[in-house]
Amino acid sequence: MTAFFQESFMPIWNAGGTLMYPLVGLAMLIFFTGMEIVVYLNELRGKPASDKTIEDWIETPSHASGEIQSMIEYGKAALPDQRDVINRFSEIRNEHIERIDRRRTMLAVFVGAAPLTGLLGTVIGMLSTFKGLAISSGGQTVNMVADGISEALITTQLGLVIAIPGYVLMMLIEKRQNALDTLITRIEACVARKAREANWEI
Repeated sequence: MTAFFQESFMPIWNAGGTLMYPLVGLAMLIFFTGMEIVVYLNELRGKPASDKTIEDWIETPSHASGEIQSMIEYGKAALPDQRDVINRFSEIRNEHIERIDRRRTMLAVFVGAAPLTGLLGTVIGMLSTFKGLAISSGGQTVNMVADGISEALITTQLGLVIAIPGYVLMMLIEKRQNALDTLITRIEACVARKAREANWEI
């Protein structure tokens, strides 16, 4: 395994130059930031809920779990004041959705930086290529041109390899965030309806 690593991976790493380090760092930041958001969304969203399930959660919050149960209990505590119910769910939405938005902004910066870093590697590699052409001293020129082209291509390729899955991950996160926002809105509507019903009875 060590021999395979040295023979297959190390030549590519060396050919990529010093920008391989920030590119790998960006890849790790994208992975860990993205996974943090996905795990957080999974804990909040839970399983898809039908209208009947949401009604059951409102009647008996303990049938829900985790943060969803806390949201329902916090919202129901404002009954029968409908305006207070709406305000409380606005607080809930701000707490959770804005936190996800902040993480998504960080993730977008990391994903956008990956191809730009690869492009910087392309520029550095082409400068090395032109330097090799300017020297024009036989075998040394060929080696410098080859090294410059390798650095340009490898860093560009790695930047794209990092960025493309990052963009897919961002779309997945956006989809799950929208699903969470929709779930909170449905719960809010159900609790607000109960507030209206309670006011009518009064």
